[in-house]
Amino acid sequence: MASVSSLHAQECTRCGSNLIVPEWDERVNAQEVQYLWRCLNCRNEFVTLVASDGEPFSVTEITKPFFTSLVIE
Repeated sequence: MASVSSLHAQECTRCGSNLIVPEWDERVNAQEVQYLWRCLNCRNEFVTLVASDGEPFSVTEITKPFFTSLVIE
């Protein structure tokens, strides 16, 4: 299985077929996600690694838009 570093894998690395959805994904750490791609035409499998440039979000930044503060008077 080959490993490819790319933002978006849209073509099979062997036959060039268009790939729409990865077979599987896994978060490696706060900035990196691995995607497993499987071509239905030639059965080639390869992995892409996508890394974000930004800082990871804090729990407060993630939950604040979804949960309001409870006020008890």
